[in-house]
Amino acid sequence: MKKSAKTLLIILLVLITAASCGKDEPDGMWNKMKWKAPSDLVELQEGVYQVPLSGGTYTFICENYEPWIESLYESGPNVSIETHGPSYSIEGDWCSVKCVKKNVTITFTPTSEDEPHEFEIGFTAGDIFYYLHFRQRNRLY
Repeated sequence: MKKSAKTLLIILLVLITAASCGKDEPDGMWNKMKWKAPSDLVELQEGVYQVPLSGGTYTFICENYEPWIESLYESGPNVSIETHGPSYSIEGDWCSVKCVKKNVTITFTPTSEDEPHEFEIGFTAGDIFYYLHFRQRNRLY
């Protein structure tokens, strides 16, 4: 009797443990990062924004994760920075990025039409990745 009670208890513990594992995000099936962009930036297409030549500071909010910076690519001087491990701030030649919880603040320095710049900032929250793209030019394209 004691042996069958122990066996039943072990089976119940295994079932409870298996049932308690999260099923919201199975391995490899993370929900896409959702971003709230500042209203004063022109979105050219999903994840691609027009930055004025005068530069500026903009705050994006990741609505479903607390991301950190994975990489920064800047055209122009052709700067490419990859982080090794979680990084919550990064500084390039033409922009700086800072993550605080779900808020991402990006500051772009002014430039001229003779020196248009493009930026790609990579974010991660573990096994999920997202890239924001910026074009700092006088024309929309």
